[in-house]
Amino acid sequence: MSNGTLTTQVARSLQHEFDLQGFDLLHDHGTKGIDPPDRLGKLRSWFGPILKFESVLADLDIAIVSHHDKKVYALIEIEETTEKPKVILGDILATLIGKGIAFKGKHDLQVGEWTTFFVMVYVTRQSQNDRLVFLSEQINKIKKDLTTPNSSIRRIIIDTFSDNVQLESKLRQHINEAINQRGI
Repeated sequence: MSNGTLTTQVARSLQHEFDLQGFDLLHDHGTKGIDPPDRLGKLRSWFGPILKFESVLADLDIAIVSHHDKKVYALIEIEETTEKPKVILGDILATLIGKGIAFKGKHDLQVGEWTTFFVMVYVTRQSQNDRLVFLSEQINKIKKDLTTPNSSIRRIIIDTFSDNVQLESKLRQHINEAINQRGI
C-alpha cells in the first residue's frame, strides 16, 4: 500500500456525503485535475507568529469543516504504513502543541472543544490494540496539561483498520459522532 492511497480513496468516497450535511471534507494526497481544487491541499499544524515552512509541525490528512463557521469538527490522520508508537505519538503531539491548523497556507480553520482528532492506524495484528488503547489513554492525560491553542481539541481517538472497507466504515461512524456532539 503506497502512502496516501487509502486516504485519497476514503476522502473521495465520503466527500459528497458530508457535503450534503453542510461540511467540507478537506484533504491531502489527492490528484490535481481529479479532486476539487478548493478541497485539496496541505493541512498543517503550525507554531509561531506567522505560518511559514519552518513553523510547520505536522501534516494532517483530512479535516471536516462546517460550511457555516469554518469550525473543524474532525481532524483525521491516517497511518497507512506503520503502527509504531513514536510515529503515532509524534503525529498527535505535533498537532496538539500547534498554534493553529492551516489549509493551503491559510490559517482560517478553527479547532476547539468541538473538535475530535482521529488517528486511524493500519494494523496487521490485533495484538496491537492493547498498546493503542494505552497510547490513547496516556495522550489524553498529557493533553490536559498543554496550554497551546490546538490543545483545546476536545478529545483524541486512536482506532485501527485492516482494509479500505473497514477504514471507510469506521471513519463515517467517527465523523458522524463528532458532528452530532458539536452541541456539547
